Amino acid sequence: MADPIDLTTDVQAYALGTLAEWIKGYTVPEEGPQQKYTLRAVGEDDRSIDVQVETCDPFPSDPKVFRIWLEVEAL
Repeated sequence: MADPIDLTTDVQAYALGTLAEWIKGYTVPEEGPQQKYTLRAVGEDDRSIDVQVETCDPFPSDPKVFRIWLEVEAL
């Protein structure tokens, strides 16, 4: 049987990779401005990603960078 710590690390890396792949793109809101999401970096420890967010229209904004942390816990 796999070590629970190693399995948790594997699940966390998989989830973070999936999030990093899917977060890139544009929002399509029913109301309000459209926003563009750009992946800036994946943490070396597979626990965080940095995402740049900017409003596209009707008035472009300065990009802001956010760090998203992911924590996985075995139940």
